Amino acid sequence: MGNGLLLDRVWDLGARFPHATAASFVNEQGQVTESMSRADVVADIGEVAVFLRRRCALAPGDRVLLAYPPGLDFVRGLIGCLAAGVVPVPVYPPDPLNPQKTVDEFLRIAADCGAKAVLTDRTYAAARQLNEVAWPADPPWYVTPRASRFGGTRMSGFVPSVVSDWTPTADTVALLQYTSGSTGAPKGVILTHGNLAHQLDLLRDRLGMGLGSRSVAWVPPYHDLGLIGVILGAVAGGSELTMMSPLSFIQRPALWFELMDRVRATHTAGPNFGYELAVRKTTAEQRAGWDLSSLQMVLSGAEPVRADTTRRFLEAFSVSGLRPEAFCPSYGLAEHTVAVSLFGRSSVRVQQDLLATQRRAVRGEGSDSQVLLGCGVPTDDVDIRIVDPELCVPLAEGRVGEIWVDSPSKAAGYWGMAEQSRAIFQARLAGTDGDRGYLRTGDLGFIHDGELYVCGRIKDLLILGGRNIHPQDIEDALRDCHEAIRAGGIAAFSIDDSNAEALAVLVEVHADTSQQVLSSVVDAVRATVLRSHQLQCSVVVVGPPGSANKTTSGKLQRSRCRARLLDGSLQAQALLVEGYSEDRHSGAAPPAAPEKRRPSGRPVSTIPGSDTPSADELRSTVRSQLAAVLGIAVADIDVDQPLGGLGINSLGVAELSSRLSQELDTEVRAVDVINHPTVGDLATMLSRRGSHGRQPQEARGAAR
Repeated sequence: MGNGLLLDRVWDLGARFPHATAASFVNEQGQVTESMSRADVVADIGEVAVFLRRRCALAPGDRVLLAYPPGLDFVRGLIGCLAAGVVPVPVYPPDPLNPQKTVDEFLRIAADCGAKAVLTDRTYAAARQLNEVAWPADPPWYVTPRASRFGGTRMSGFVPSVVSDWTPTADTVALLQYTSGSTGAPKGVILTHGNLAHQLDLLRDRLGMGLGSRSVAWVPPYHDLGLIGVILGAVAGGSELTMMSPLSFIQRPALWFELMDRVRATHTAGPNFGYELAVRKTTAEQRAGWDLSSLQMVLSGAEPVRADTTRRFLEAFSVSGLRPEAFCPSYGLAEHTVAVSLFGRSSVRVQQDLLATQRRAVRGEGSDSQVLLGCGVPTDDVDIRIVDPELCVPLAEGRVGEIWVDSPSKAAGYWGMAEQSRAIFQARLAGTDGDRGYLRTGDLGFIHDGELYVCGRIKDLLILGGRNIHPQDIEDALRDCHEAIRAGGIAAFSIDDSNAEALAVLVEVHADTSQQVLSSVVDAVRATVLRSHQLQCSVVVVGPPGSANKTTSGKLQRSRCRARLLDGSLQAQALLVEGYSEDRHSGAAPPAAPEKRRPSGRPVSTIPGSDTPSADELRSTVRSQLAAVLGIAVADIDVDQPLGGLGINSLGVAELSSRLSQELDTEVRAVDVINHPTVGDLATMLSRRGSHGRQPQEARGAAR
């Protein structure tokens, strides 16, 4: 297979291996619901390309939002856009559990890129009509076709004549991938066909993702790891791909490993929290029954790779035949298409205090040290420099600085942001006269024995549960949540609990706030963050005026707030750690986090003489289990309130469905929760199911 641009590779695979399976999608039971061959890929994306140019009257360069649930229609739409010269913009489809907030974010991206249309599948198009949301007329929505539905040609090498007059070059814009910019300022990263081609070469040469390999993945398809590292890497690289929904994985992590065992997978990928969840949510008996010896690469990326998680994962799955050398710590970011460095092979234990205060990586032992995993040695055509972020001078090996990178994978910039693009993508090293411009990643790292280690972030960006969260967004949401909170005294930051990053919030209250009010402040903070961002606050600190560190110009110093919390010097009037609350007037070093204290569900009492709970009993059960998931009082849940308004997220949906399945001794799927988004609706559906047997599978909406 050649080293051409992405479309050339897709056509080549279709011509050479027309009957080989390109991709399959499985449901939450692990059943294959759809698959397509290499010839199908070529025919289907050709059909989409013709549809876009003729039916939608789109021209090369027009931007189009892709709002699909996970599935093969997303793959068709994505590559069909590339074939037509239309610029795809993958986005999360608005969440039916929290439509208004997610619709607003969706429309901001549409406005920023000037989208001419939105593409989706029939399932989501139907679900969208059920939402009570005032959708604007523009951009218009279209359901993309498949060649199989319309009698399309299954010819190898098929190229639709309507787009034969358009041929991309390496510099042609291929797609936009939006980063998690602050609420009012989404940033679209411009990726060219040359960027994609370089990444495909990197994935093939460093990871072995090519002909004969088999990939299994659950990561969301809308961003760099799932979008390029998984989908395009497989479909244009020759690997046979088995996809599942992220929600299916979260609901039942064992499915990931069942699929890898079944297909004899060679490649997979996920963020750190996925491996942590896999250890916690699978049993030793299950792991002993899986054969994972075929895995050649288990990539960890998209969030910091943690040594403790890696150790626990490899220990837990050693019984499955998983080889430690298959684990692949990596580093990348959207602004560099996806990967910067891959297959870390070393680790180093360093002194935490010197790393944080002097920005030096010095070997250390004992309690004041931490283990960092290497993220790989860069390839010859990926130039990585460790740079003083203020002086812009290169630093020696072992010194901590900002990671700068330049390579053919470096994106062209941010859409419509020329000045910021120059500053971020064309940074110059001080004292050099060359034309070479570097991407400023905003991440901190160092080089040791030629390998890259990532150890922090210059920015205050939070990475929680695989999501990028701007602390300013959380702080803005908290400004009016309680009258006792001082608007200028709110700081959100992350802390490390050894398993993953957790959210901590510091709020200042007015000097005359009584002790009796403090618990209501804590409750308001937790409820607001849950509702606005679908996040649990692991630590809430309530302090007097002046508690939040600021610069002389008034800028919040979140890293100092974090340091003072952890060293015990932060004065607090009330402190909550993972559901444990105590009033205090002394230092607020958090105790070891106890188990979360949540309301426990009550067994459902059935009607005498009947095995079917009444509707009232089902409503009570759903309320109690939902309260347990969210960590709130049952009395705070209105049976007619949309679940999205309570702040439930995909993890919560999966946990609720699992709890209800156990409590009611019947299968309750995550899609059931999503399609019946109030306590009353869900209880009514469960009551009907109990009275009339299991209902036929319903439309899966955005959860598929």
